[in-house]
Parts: sequence; structure tokens; C-alpha cells
Amino acid sequence: MTRPVPSQVVTRGLRRSSLITLPEVPNGDQIAPVLENPQVSERKRFCPNPTCGQKVGRARNGRPGRVEGFCPQCRTRFSFRPPLQPGDLVGNGQFEVEGAIAHGGLGWVYRAWDCRVLRRRVVLKGLIDPDDPDSRQAAVAELKALAGASHPNIVTVFNVVRHPHPLTGRDVNYIVMEYLPGKSLRQLSQERPDSDPYLPVDHVCGFALKVLAALEHLHTQHGLLYCDVSTDNVIYSTGVVKLIDLGAVRRIDDQDNKTFWGKPGYMDPQITISGRPSVATDLYAIARMMAVLSFPFPGFPDDEPIPDPDEVELLALHPSFAGLLRRATNPDPHQRFASAADMAEQLEGVLREIRAVREGRPFPAASVRFGPELRVVGTEPDTFLLVDPDPVAAALALPDPQVDPADPHAGLLATISTESPDETERVLAALPDPSLETRLRVVRVRIEPRHPDTGADLDALAVQQPGDWRIDWYRGLKSLVDNDLEAAQHSFTAVLDALPGEAAPKLALALCAQREGVAELAARHYATVWQTDRSYVSAAFGLARAQFALGNIASAATALETVPESSRYADTARLCAILARARGCPAGQPPVTDFFAAAEQLLTLKLDDQQRELAIAEVLETVLCWQHANQPWPAEPPTPIPATLFEYPLNQHGVRDRLELAYRELARLAPTRAKRITFVDKANDRRNRSWT
Repeated sequence: MTRPVPSQVVTRGLRRSSLITLPEVPNGDQIAPVLENPQVSERKRFCPNPTCGQKVGRARNGRPGRVEGFCPQCRTRFSFRPPLQPGDLVGNGQFEVEGAIAHGGLGWVYRAWDCRVLRRRVVLKGLIDPDDPDSRQAAVAELKALAGASHPNIVTVFNVVRHPHPLTGRDVNYIVMEYLPGKSLRQLSQERPDSDPYLPVDHVCGFALKVLAALEHLHTQHGLLYCDVSTDNVIYSTGVVKLIDLGAVRRIDDQDNKTFWGKPGYMDPQITISGRPSVATDLYAIARMMAVLSFPFPGFPDDEPIPDPDEVELLALHPSFAGLLRRATNPDPHQRFASAADMAEQLEGVLREIRAVREGRPFPAASVRFGPELRVVGTEPDTFLLVDPDPVAAALALPDPQVDPADPHAGLLATISTESPDETERVLAALPDPSLETRLRVVRVRIEPRHPDTGADLDALAVQQPGDWRIDWYRGLKSLVDNDLEAAQHSFTAVLDALPGEAAPKLALALCAQREGVAELAARHYATVWQTDRSYVSAAFGLARAQFALGNIASAATALETVPESSRYADTARLCAILARARGCPAGQPPVTDFFAAAEQLLTLKLDDQQRELAIAEVLETVLCWQHANQPWPAEPPTPIPATLFEYPLNQHGVRDRLELAYRELARLAPTRAKRITFVDKANDRRNRSWT
């Protein structure tokens, strides 16, 4: 079963244009040279008689094979030279052939002049005539339908013309296309230095997004499959990416044509099972193209699967990229992307992550699959890093899936308050004809109170909507609330497999890992989200907790210090960063790098007096603990130790004076008599005259 795709998923071309990066215009963006002695290589020479197909024109006894002759088995005449010669006029004299420039799976490619349009070069592509004349006519009809079709990432087809073959006298069809002077992706790859033979992965993603836009146009606007995606058939010319060689296109609904063109490594093995290509096979070929351009892939020509991340450094560095390739090439076509737009949407998210890692800055974008995070849990400074956040509250704070705007009850769902689950369920239960979205909302409101029917509701939806990732999402959420971490991880992994470019499943898996005590995995997921999009503030706090658990105190603090100043959590995050430095300093150990500089920020943060004095007291207690252990000041500290801290001398006398002041101020602000007495006692204990 295919995974349903909410109708709001669209190709976001305008926003994507600023995300895509491509290499500089290739050197030698020039006219492809005419071949001096064009002929088919010997290893590709076979008898043209389809009932024979024997090897012909091969070398024997040290002599090169014959380029022209007769098959010794069936006496069919063959020629492996281009049938068009320089100076030939094609299409009622409109196109003058300059010569052959290449030979591909579908025949010879020629450079020619359009005699009716001043100074316009064109490409003539000869079509191999199928045995079935009906199939031949259908192929020509589809190509003619593309003539004049406008898409910036598809080579323009001007016309389809006929010209008699010099050997058989039969008319051969030639596609007339615009001439592009750039280089194929294969050529760009071949020109890479031996020390760095693969294209940068962000460029590969950019090329793929352009090709996916072209395929989406062919699939949805013309009902056509491309059927021959490869590095040879994508041209990069003066900043423009275009699919070329449309000779293999065929209708999506063509059930009779068994001819399928493709190249080793790109051809979907499922073709041999189903007997015909599909949208999924076009997308399979794009993923294979991305793989072979990006990293070493020894098994590529033999259709070996995408390597595991532990085999390829690039895939380990960018696991979402690996996930995207795995989904697009899943052995089960029903588990692949449903459309080119679907794959492009996820690839955009993957590219944002890649660029964030490579450039060290975020690349945020609103998701069309999930809403924003509902709240940030565990930001209370007095318990930060000392007490784990409430697990149920943290689970329910995860982003919710977006409502499909095409759903008949989408408007109603937008008006129902999420703060009143009982009221929401009452309203939805009264609907005479519940929709998929209303049933999903009922599941969501039943998860928090652990309604006994929630599991049955999800089972029923799974039968009716097989493969819908939202069911996996709510299963994971229910399992997380029920503290079944293994089941939650299984469900959220299924969501991430389906949506490798989304942040929400990574946040969910990070939460699972953190609750299981697997801090390294939690840190990896949180870091991916936080590096890419700073609107997920829960990722910053989660990353800080994970780094703290790993003993990386400075990294924990840094994660919090990168919360944007525009965020409502900015001051809280900076306060927690200071406290992380203090709480991560074991008794008697020197403070971490930048401890004192960070602590001074307490005087500038927008905090109430009680918050500020509590934090100052905690910082000074850490310093005093260090001094009490008779630890000398470092001779060469990583950062200079200041002479003062909070405007008091940074020595035992000054620290005790400021501590006493902090506790007396806290006693003044204390809400109860008991707390006031506690703080007064602390102030007296820290007074200099009581020090021994």
C-alpha cells in the first residue's frame, strides 16, 4: 500500500530556490565537439534483427571488428556508423546536420543548425524503431505532445521529424531539441580531482531537487514517465539544470508497452517483477544517481543496495540523507515516496540539515507535515539538570501532525481548543460523519488520559489507512506516555523512515533515547534539529541535558547560549547555561572554561531579583567549594581569571562577602518565615568572621 500524502504537500519552488547551491558555471561551457570517427564501441555491437541478437562487428585474429556488414547467423545487414552525415538535411530541409556528438542507448545524437531560425543550434536524437508499429506511434505521439511544453528543468522539444534510413529506406523518427552547451553530471563527476572524486553532497541535493521538479511536471502535467534518469541525462549549463534525452518517455497508464530503457545501477530491480516502470522507478533512479555522485559505491552497477552508514563516512555524517536514499530505493515500491513532490519535500529538509552542518548556521523552514512544538518542558532554572522533566508533559509537548486542509472538518478542527480535551472529544463525538482527521484528533485527545479505547482506535485506523505515518506517530506518542520506550522507538523510527527530512520524529526519538539513558544518541538527534532550526527550543534544552550527561559541560552551556535573543526563552536559557557550568563542576574541581565570564551575565539578564540572587549564590558556592578544597588558581587557565566577580574581589574574602549579601537579599524576598530563617542562617554561616 502507498503511504497517503496529505493534500497540502506542494513543491515549494520559491522558497527552495534560495536553499539550493550549485557549483560555479563549469569551465568549458562550450559547444560539444563533433566526433571525428563516430562508431558504436565493439562491446555494444549486436545484430539488429530482434529474433537473432548475436554479437557482430567484433575483433577477430587481432583485426578490429567490421563497422558495417552482414550478420553471419541471419544475414541481416548492420551498420554501426551514424545514419546521418554532415551536410544532410532533415525535416524537409529545415535542419542541417553538423555531425554526431554522442551515442546512447536510444541511438545517435547529432548537432545541427535550424535553417529557419537564425543562428539556432539544435540536437537531433534518433529513435530506435520498436518492432510493434503501434508502440512506435505511441512513443512519437507522446514526444510530439511534449513539443513546446515549458519547464525550466526539461530540455525543450521543438518537434519530431522523419528521415529515411540510408540502409533500409524506412523513415526514422528524430526528436528535435534545444541544444545545451553545458556538461552532464557524469562529466562534472569525472572532472573531479582524484583526491576528492565526489560532488559535494549539497550540490548533489540541489541537482536532484531540480530533476525532481522536472519529473513532477512530467508525471502530473503530462502523465508521462521519464524512464532513463542517470548522470548522463542531466545537463548543467550556465547555472541551469535540465533533463535531456526524452526518447524513453512513456505514458504512466501504458499497460502494454514492455519496452523499458535504463542503465545498469539505475534500473529498478522491481521492473523484472512488475514488467513495467512507474513513478516509483523514476524516483528510484534519482536516488541511485544521488548515491553514485556522492560517495564510493562499488556495488552500484550490480544493483547493490545503498550502503549502511557504518560503511560510508558521508552517510554516517548525514543520517537523514542516508534515510532518504533508503526510502527511495526500498525493495518494496509501496514503501517509497508517493510522488516526486513528496520526495522533494523531504529532500529539502535533508538539504537544510546538510547545509546547517557544513556552514555552521541554521536553515529553518516551517514544516507542512507538523505544527510547531506545543511548549518547552523542563526549563525551570531551580530544577534544571537536577530533576528530569516530566516525561508525560515532554511527550505531549511534541509537535502535532498538521491537519489536511482538504478534510471536510478541517475548519472545525482549527477552532477547537487543544486545552480542553474533554470538550474536544464531546464535539467530535457528536459529528454524524466523522472524517479521518476528526478520528485522528479523537485519538490525540485520548492519549493523555490514557483512554482504554485508544489502542483499538489506532488499530481500526491502521486497517483503513495502511501505511499512514500519522498512525505510527500516534502509536509512538501513546507508547511514550505509557512509558513503553521500546514500542515508542519502533513507531517513531517508522515515521522517520517515511519522513527523513522532518524534525518532529528526531525530537521524539531523542526523547526516547534520553529516557532510556542513551545520552549520545539523544545528543545526536537533538543536535541535528537544533543546528537546522532554532525555533525548536526544546532541542536546545534536550541537547544541553544530553551533553551534560556525557560530561561535556561547556557544550551543554553552549547549546543553551545559542537560543536566539528573539525567543521568549532566551534569558531562561542563558540562566540555565550559567547554572549548567556551576552544577557541572565537581566538588573541588576548577570551573569550566568561560565560567566567570558567563556568570557575569547574571547582572544583565532580565531576571527578577529572587532568580538573580539565587543564581549568584549558586555560582559563588561553587567557587567557594573550589577554594575550600585548597585548590590553587590555575597558573595558565584557558581564559584569564578576572580580579572581581559580581563587583567583588575574586578571593575567599570577596566571595564570602557577596554570598552573605545574596542570602540576606533572598531572606528579604522570601515568601515564608521558614525560608527567611533558612537564608539568614546561610548568610551568617558565610560571613567572613565565621570562616576558619
